[in-house]
Amino acid sequence: MSLVPVIRVTRCNEVPVHEKGDYVLYWMTAFRRTRWNFSVQQAVEWSNHLAKPLLVFEALRVGYPWACDRFHRFVIDGMADNAENLKKFGVSYYPYLEPRPDADKGLLAALAEKACLVVTDDFPAFFLPRMIASASKNIPVYMEKVDSNGLLPMKATDRVFPAARFFRIFLHKELPFHLSEMPDAEPLKG
Repeated sequence: MSLVPVIRVTRCNEVPVHEKGDYVLYWMTAFRRTRWNFSVQQAVEWSNHLAKPLLVFEALRVGYPWACDRFHRFVIDGMADNAENLKKFGVSYYPYLEPRPDADKGLLAALAEKACLVVTDDFPAFFLPRMIASASKNIPVYMEKVDSNGLLPMKATDRVFPAARFFRIFLHKELPFHLSEMPDAEPLKG
């Protein structure tokens, strides 16, 4: 079904797709952009496949380590851009700015209640892996995460390289296989 490479998609739970849901939910967590994004592309493809509208949910939490006004200004400005881009394509968008720590408890699960499935971002650092693992246990529908980190999929290797030199050797051999697999520049178009 999908034009997103299989190596970039990881199932998060064992719950089935709820085809009678009201929408496909894309939970934007790491790749806060609507262009050149495999996660958005996957959500759009699910939306088209199920003939359901797409709802993009982008939240900004306040109670995480290193939270600061500078970071939040950057994210809020991006949310404004995302709102404009999504409106242009007729996609529903729910930006959420958490007013105090943990005020968002249960919000994702509530949105997922009416969804067919949840697509989110696969990002290997910060608190995001723990947050997604925890959320996937409370989501009543199928959930998957998509790697849109860069040219080389994270799952292209199963090892840590002891030195940059060894990684470069690996990259020169492996990267050409993935260069033809780019996300759509405008996955929302059409």
